[in-house]
Amino acid sequence: MTKVNLNGEDISVEMTKEEFEKVKGLLDRDPTITELGGFDVMWSEHCSYKSSRPKLKLFEDAEANYDYVLAGPGEDAGVIDIGDGYALAFRIESHNHPSAIEPYHGAATGIGGIIRDVLCMGVRPIALLDPLRFGRLAGNSHSQWLFKYVVKGIADYGNCTGIPTIGGEVEFDDSFENNCIVNVACIGLGTIEDFKHAPSRAYNPGDYIILMGGSTGRDGIHGVTFASRTLTEMSEADRPAVQIGDPFTKKMIIEATLEAVKTGFVRGLKDLGGGGLTCATSELTGDGNTGANIALRKVFTGEPGMTSYEIMLSESQERMAFIVKPEGLETVLDVFKKYEVAHAVIGKTDDSKVLKVFDGEELVVSLPAKALSESPTFKRAEKRPEYLDTLLAQKTPKPTTSLKEIIDKLIASENICSKEWVYRQYDHEVGVRSVVKCGEGDSGVLRIIGTNKFIAASVGVNSKHCYLDPYEGAKGGLVEICGNVIANGGKPMAMVNCCNFGNPEIPESFWYFSKAVEGMNDFCRTLRIPIVGGNVSFYNEDEVSKTAIKATPQIMIVGIINGVENIITLPFKESGNDVLILGETEAELGGSEYHSVIHGLEGGIPPKIDEEKIQARWNLLFELYRKKLVKANHDVNKGGFIVTIAEMCFKNKIGADIDLTGYNVNDLRDDELLFSETVGRFVIETIPKNYDKILDLAEKFNVTVKKIGVLTSKPEINIKGLNQNFKLDVIKMKKLYDSTIPNLMEI
Repeated sequence: MTKVNLNGEDISVEMTKEEFEKVKGLLDRDPTITELGGFDVMWSEHCSYKSSRPKLKLFEDAEANYDYVLAGPGEDAGVIDIGDGYALAFRIESHNHPSAIEPYHGAATGIGGIIRDVLCMGVRPIALLDPLRFGRLAGNSHSQWLFKYVVKGIADYGNCTGIPTIGGEVEFDDSFENNCIVNVACIGLGTIEDFKHAPSRAYNPGDYIILMGGSTGRDGIHGVTFASRTLTEMSEADRPAVQIGDPFTKKMIIEATLEAVKTGFVRGLKDLGGGGLTCATSELTGDGNTGANIALRKVFTGEPGMTSYEIMLSESQERMAFIVKPEGLETVLDVFKKYEVAHAVIGKTDDSKVLKVFDGEELVVSLPAKALSESPTFKRAEKRPEYLDTLLAQKTPKPTTSLKEIIDKLIASENICSKEWVYRQYDHEVGVRSVVKCGEGDSGVLRIIGTNKFIAASVGVNSKHCYLDPYEGAKGGLVEICGNVIANGGKPMAMVNCCNFGNPEIPESFWYFSKAVEGMNDFCRTLRIPIVGGNVSFYNEDEVSKTAIKATPQIMIVGIINGVENIITLPFKESGNDVLILGETEAELGGSEYHSVIHGLEGGIPPKIDEEKIQARWNLLFELYRKKLVKANHDVNKGGFIVTIAEMCFKNKIGADIDLTGYNVNDLRDDELLFSETVGRFVIETIPKNYDKILDLAEKFNVTVKKIGVLTSKPEINIKGLNQNFKLDVIKMKKLYDSTIPNLMEI
């Protein structure tokens, strides 16, 4: 925080003194206290992206290069044309700082905000996903508390709105102990006509400005400015900056907004999230190249005696701002009355290109409409951390216990074990869209009602890999999340990302962000996946210990499956079928769960990405699907392919005879072969007569496919072809897999 002098009084602001002087120069006078609050909010890191914007320009050409992209970066949500007259909107955001202070309300209002973003595109929110990060649970009551109430906040809000939470992921690591990561994603579905009816940024003088939804209170004031600081700088005084959500009001807002948009009279629409009324009015007028007069006392408040500063900066939840054509005012107001949602006409647009806000007769804000939304940017220094050389040089010790004991420890470890404790709290099947249940596929799958078309979506990244190599780690995240969608039979269509990093003012922290952005951009350009939006959360760093979170560029992919018959699920189906592995295994244990859980190491060589090989594997899988040659598919992820095989055995209590003779073409040690986390591999099930057909196709696509076993009716996994042959009890492993988090969360 910085102290600036305003009319003889010292005021604490988030902006720098140089930015304060820039504001005075822009206005040619001192700002009012309400104007200063507006600049402080809108020029904060969280709203302005002043550190990240120069780098994010790499993502900005999706609409120009992909004819099915309808809305790209810079919009409230990305929108793509998925065929048959349908438009799909999706977005991902962070609510990290609020959740670290008040995990229940912080997580819940993160869900509320992302729903409103998708709603602004004129389509119905139909699904939620939530990738999360916490400190280790074992022996850590603080991490357990955060985990418990973040999950409860997401569950309660999502369940009450009737929107299913269809996926997500959880990772536990010491670096997230004080800075938990709570990212939330939403998918919306509508017709192309719905999207065309969606509000534009072209307004006319004389249009009405309507505030609709919840009342404006003192909760959430300075929410975005405290999200632009490290948690170390915060105190109990920051607790009111966390907003309070109301999911039942949200249900009515969704219906009222969609019906109002369909009238064709809504020219502009903006949710009141970060920055509240200041953000909504400044962005609507700035983007629309108009001005406006706002009567602040027409805003319906939930607390007495609120000042203009508080009303303009409040981030109270469940509010939307509409720009409405004059001839449609009564029609739109009738819609709001029908759904019994509070509303008020608070102003009108004009051609002045000046935003004016009146508190009674007093003019408290008079600014060029674009002044707040066009913040300065910074070119941040970046530097590769010196400690990486030492980490990357770490070697994998030889195991001191049996491979069987190691597998039991891995299957019960926090990052590999079942996350049913989380998703059983979510009503992931509410409505009639969910097709693949949580735990039965690598991605969530939703039906598009009335068609034979399905949406597949997945989200995540491996933070440990990104810590060692953010460029390759971000690319590896894309391989993994695209692979999740592909494993269910979907074709990846587009990506959004949520970049969670440390303090951008520290060169080493900004280096991680910069390299991750470059990795995502390079991979997506090579494999032709449009990046249609995203979010950045900085300052996830402990200033006392100078410890930042591990780099976490969360990646969300949506894909399309044409035909219910083309949906592939994870569990093995039938004894006697063949088990194949697609792709080679490299000595890539850096950042692996094996290193972490068994050896207490954070270093080593993480996976590298060969886009040409990845594309060939995906192309092969699509051809196998087309020829109906795959019964089950699961991508290889944390713990290596032996964990993948075990997870595929669990649901149907099937066993497997696995023979790895001839698969170890890279002459790896047994532990390297089993536990390497080389990305882009898949374990698939097929009927025996199809194996030769698959080999012929694999040769055509220049992809390595190897038969490594046969499924059995007895729930045992017999491993041979290694220096240690051994047997795994599927029932025992399933108990270990299922019990870890419930046991830890008995607090």
